[in-house]
Amino acid sequence: MTEINNIKPDGSQRIEHSAAGPEKIVEKTPKRDRRPPAKKKGSILSGRLQKILAAVIILCLCLVGSIIFILARDTTPPAIQQVSLSDMTESSAIITWQTDEPATSQVTIWDSEVYTSTEPEETLVTNHSATLSDLKSDTRYQLILISRDKGGNEARLEIELTTLVKPYAPPPIISEVKVFNITDSSATITWQTDRPATSHVEYGTTDAYDSTTPLNDELNTSHSVTLNGLKPSTTYYFKMKSQDASGNEATSEARTFITISSAAAAVEIGVEAGKRAPDFTLPTLDSKELSLSQFRGKTVMVNFWQESCSACRDEMPYLQAIYEKWPRDKLEILAVSVGERAVFVQIFVDRQGLTFPVLLDSDEAIGKIYQISTIPTTFFINDDGIIKGIKEGSFKSQLEIEGMLNSL
Repeated sequence: MTEINNIKPDGSQRIEHSAAGPEKIVEKTPKRDRRPPAKKKGSILSGRLQKILAAVIILCLCLVGSIIFILARDTTPPAIQQVSLSDMTESSAIITWQTDEPATSQVTIWDSEVYTSTEPEETLVTNHSATLSDLKSDTRYQLILISRDKGGNEARLEIELTTLVKPYAPPPIISEVKVFNITDSSATITWQTDRPATSHVEYGTTDAYDSTTPLNDELNTSHSVTLNGLKPSTTYYFKMKSQDASGNEATSEARTFITISSAAAAVEIGVEAGKRAPDFTLPTLDSKELSLSQFRGKTVMVNFWQESCSACRDEMPYLQAIYEKWPRDKLEILAVSVGERAVFVQIFVDRQGLTFPVLLDSDEAIGKIYQISTIPTTFFINDDGIIKGIKEGSFKSQLEIEGMLNSL
């Protein structure tokens, strides 16, 4: 029997007894299964397996992809072949080569002292070419050819190159050297070269040449350089330098000129007595060139003559006797042949045994400057370059010449 507790309306508890049998009670109160509900077998394990399996599949796919990428990636550098050199000179060359696949082009150059390289050509090609320039003649170079394909694989090939020996080229020939417009502080030097060349003069009060003019790198055959800031009454040594386009440099022989005194600088240039004698430069019979100004500091006799003139021939022994008697630091004699061919002048000089300088005024340009109307005519010029006397016609004796020299 089961007791059933009921609550009365007034709150009191009422106990009722039921005589119902066990079956009826069972019908009224269904049995409860106190065991926890059964879980589906494998539900948790299946979810974990799915995640693990997915991760494994992804990992395998990545590994397979990496293997495929590695196997498929190009790791082979291009092959350099068929290398050739052409257009070789003493300072340049062209090098060509081929690759079995498109690649870049570059050449490095090493001559045991300097390392250089060509500009890289990034265009991918199979036929390659590079021009090498500014090389030294007769020099062996180590070259490295470099080509990279699109995958960055680099190929290198080392070769050697020896440039050609630079052919000998003689330096420019310097000629027609002249010094003019000599003042107490300046002088202008001109010369010619047989081919275009630069202009440069070294000079000084000794043959150490402690001064130099700025280099004129313009290539010319006619050259002119003015020296400024010179001292009056001073002997200057100078030499010219000219370099052609190939770097061949010529240096003239040493020459001298003497600046005039400050007093003489104020004297007008002219061909009359009391004026400063016009300077000139003429070739000699032995192909040298002499200038009047280079004898500044001593007395100079300038004798204008012709071999065909009998009066000229008659006075030549007197001039030779004076030349032999007077010391060179005191007197110079310049015999200027006017308008005659060198061969005839040379024959006369050899026959007479003349040893003083004989200059050739073949085109009579200097004769016109000195306004020569009588042959022979002799100018006596003092150590400052001032004309102190003029003798038109021939001398009759050695004593006559010495008399004029002693009166200066």
